[in-house]
Amino acid sequence: MQKVLRRRILRDLCANKFRYLALAVLIIMSMYLVVSLVGASETIMQGGAASDREHKVEDGQFSVFVPLTASEKNEITQKGLSLEENFYLDYNMKDQSVLRVFQNRQKINLAVVREGRLAKADDEVMLEQRYSEEHRIKVGDKVTIGGETLKVSGIGCVPDYNAPYHNLSDSTVGSKQFGLAFVTAGQYKKMQDQGKSAQTEVYNYSYRLKKGMTDKKLKEWLKDQTIDASDITDNWFKKYWRRTGGQKDKVTKGIDKLADGSGELSDGLSELASNNKKLQEGTGQLLDTYLEQASDALKDYGLTEALTEENFKEQLTQLKDRNDNGIVRLSIGSLLDQLTMLKSYKDGIVKYTDGVGEAADGAGKLSDGVRKLKKGTDKLVDKYFDISLSNMTEFVTAEENMRIGATTDDQVINKLAGLIAGVIIMILFTYVISVFVVHTIEAESGVIGALYAMGVTGKDLIMHYLTLPVCVTFISGMIGMAIGFSPIGVRQQMADTYNYFSFPEVPDVYPVYLLIYGAVMPVLAAVIVNWLVIRKKLAQPALKLMRKEQKQGRFGRMDLGDMAFVPRFCIRQFLRELRTGLTVIFGLFVSLLICMLSLDCYVMCANVGIENRADTKFEYMYTYKYPTGKAPAGGEEAYARTLKRERFGYNLDVTVLGITKDNSFFDADVQKGKSRVILSSAAAQKFALAKGDQFVLNDEDEERDYAFTVDGVTQYSTGLYVFMDIDSMRELFGEDDDYYNVVFADHKLNIPSGRLYGTLKKSEVEKNSDIFVNMMMPMVSTLMIMSALIFCVVMYLMMKVMIDRSSFGISLVKIFGYRISEIRKLYLNSNFCIVAVGALICIPLSKLCMDAMYPLMVSNIACGMNLHFSPVLYIGMYVGILLLYAVINFFLVRRLQKITPAEVLKNRE
Repeated sequence: MQKVLRRRILRDLCANKFRYLALAVLIIMSMYLVVSLVGASETIMQGGAASDREHKVEDGQFSVFVPLTASEKNEITQKGLSLEENFYLDYNMKDQSVLRVFQNRQKINLAVVREGRLAKADDEVMLEQRYSEEHRIKVGDKVTIGGETLKVSGIGCVPDYNAPYHNLSDSTVGSKQFGLAFVTAGQYKKMQDQGKSAQTEVYNYSYRLKKGMTDKKLKEWLKDQTIDASDITDNWFKKYWRRTGGQKDKVTKGIDKLADGSGELSDGLSELASNNKKLQEGTGQLLDTYLEQASDALKDYGLTEALTEENFKEQLTQLKDRNDNGIVRLSIGSLLDQLTMLKSYKDGIVKYTDGVGEAADGAGKLSDGVRKLKKGTDKLVDKYFDISLSNMTEFVTAEENMRIGATTDDQVINKLAGLIAGVIIMILFTYVISVFVVHTIEAESGVIGALYAMGVTGKDLIMHYLTLPVCVTFISGMIGMAIGFSPIGVRQQMADTYNYFSFPEVPDVYPVYLLIYGAVMPVLAAVIVNWLVIRKKLAQPALKLMRKEQKQGRFGRMDLGDMAFVPRFCIRQFLRELRTGLTVIFGLFVSLLICMLSLDCYVMCANVGIENRADTKFEYMYTYKYPTGKAPAGGEEAYARTLKRERFGYNLDVTVLGITKDNSFFDADVQKGKSRVILSSAAAQKFALAKGDQFVLNDEDEERDYAFTVDGVTQYSTGLYVFMDIDSMRELFGEDDDYYNVVFADHKLNIPSGRLYGTLKKSEVEKNSDIFVNMMMPMVSTLMIMSALIFCVVMYLMMKVMIDRSSFGISLVKIFGYRISEIRKLYLNSNFCIVAVGALICIPLSKLCMDAMYPLMVSNIACGMNLHFSPVLYIGMYVGILLLYAVINFFLVRRLQKITPAEVLKNRE
């Protein structure tokens, strides 16, 4: 029996070729879309991971003030890691771009050469591929870097600059403004000695962990490695250190000098005091001897009592008065004066020695006090002025490094979007197949009943009616999958990655689950739907099938009152075909979801570009490495600090920016308070925050959280920023009252490059604003076209089903003399209402659904998400849907013309 039934398959295919062709196109487009998106993601993710392993991507990197010594490198490598110097110099090019020059890598982050070879001679250089593409540089060309003319020996990429950001704080890759260059060790040393770089050499190290070592242990070890500021040769650092850390040295040195001086004073006075007794005894003996000699000499002049220290004034005065001899009187008077002076001298010596003794005691106490002061001062300075200079300046693990694995992070979202789209599309064409099969079985009801009555088994009938849908869906799925994996599929979807990231060429990947999805899922959907529908039909009596009796729905008995014939007929036609109409609306909704995905992507990128230009009010932004004591004239100081905030599994950088209240470059009304902040619009959109919310940021270096209260939101889309009062921020993070590390200006300032980490110009922001739009346009265009085609196919299939189901009625009204225009009014105008009303419902509904899902799809991007559509865009979408309907309606009218009155005769009993 199957042999007989198989003859009907080809006739059925020819009779319904357009219907099956439309179904095939729907499946092919669906498979192409899913396979190309997910296949591209898998190829990039798996290929990128394999390339990183092959070229030994780092586990992390760190920068230091002073290169590690041989003993330090030996110690750290013995702890369990592989280490390589990754020093670099930045050079300003004539076109205002920047080239970062490295030595050729030997062990870690090995270069992937795309064209040519690595630099072997000192006059050669290998350039990063995206920079070369943007500047149209080829192998064999010559470039001048820092006055050195070098021949381009090769073009390629390195795994640690997968996303070649100039600075880790950048939000977009700008390969027009920044690139990499790799030279020999000899050429690098020569360029280093010439000193023509835009800033001092950066001592950066890359590492790979081995057993027994972790990122945390390495970071702790590096923090403990302190250095003497005098070891750093950078003149700008020395000036900065004298103004900051040098102040501690002044305090400690002053206390040390005071302690030394007080000790010397105490020792001197103690030594002097040790001779006090001898001095007093000697002076006393001198006075006693002088009194004894004077007493012996004056006995002849009538002195009766020996002179003593206590009575010599009284005895000599009396002797002088009793003696009439003038010469004797004069001599006695002179002697009295001498003895008085000697007595005063002795008393003075006594007072002096007593004072020296007291001074020695006081100096001893002073010395003890100063020693206590020094000890206390040392503790105080160490506790509250801990500015011991750690050699480490930066530490970034591979997971935190936005330059590494950026393509994988980007493709995770694309893969998720593709899988979600695959599920939605599968539901769509499963439902389409169900309607399609129901119509086919109803149209073939008489044949099924006749065959059933003739003894054909249900199994044979099921196999027969499964054969054609299964073959069509299987072949369509395989074709769609093949196109998806072809160069116009996967490779086309990968073009965006190669146009933005610095990514190596990777081989195609064919994931097993994707092969199963493309080959099995369409067939499985067709088998399940057909089996269920046919089983249900075969449960009916054969006579009922042969008569094509259809169950009267409850809507057919609806009382429509005294309504005119035409609207009454249109309403009943709509109610009879409600299932098919709902399929059209569902297909429209799914198509609009895909369309909204592309439009959200385009609108977000376009809004970022427009708002970045409008919100960037400064002309120059200078980020300081070694700030001066006071901001340069013409610039406005600010304090920037980077913290972290988790969102959908991604740890994003958030810049806390302390500004003055009268800052002219930001419309943020900051208030005093260590927990009060104003959010940028980008941060508010990204983290779904509003005024009054609590906002917690994490400082990974200090391993602590900071909680803030949102005072308001200000328009600023350039990045994830949090604004607060600069004085409050200084107090919060323990900085000096005059500290700053960023300066904004409306004109170029004369700041030596050695003091800076970098300079951001408004012109660079404007150039980078269009990068996202240019990068995403191919995907946006693809999704737009696919959504329009899916909508057209679904609408054509379903409306054709409606017409085919109504072919008996259309044939009958033709016999009654109705013209095509009148028939179209009866059978097609209700479809216009379905599409028109359905579009009004589905456009805002699909927008709400996609806006809810979209933040998850771009969760790894640190920028704002302004998804606002202008009214013109909504109107354009609605008009576009109606125009597509008009095109489909044109072909459906032609189908009406092909239905003849003979249909009535074919269906008579």
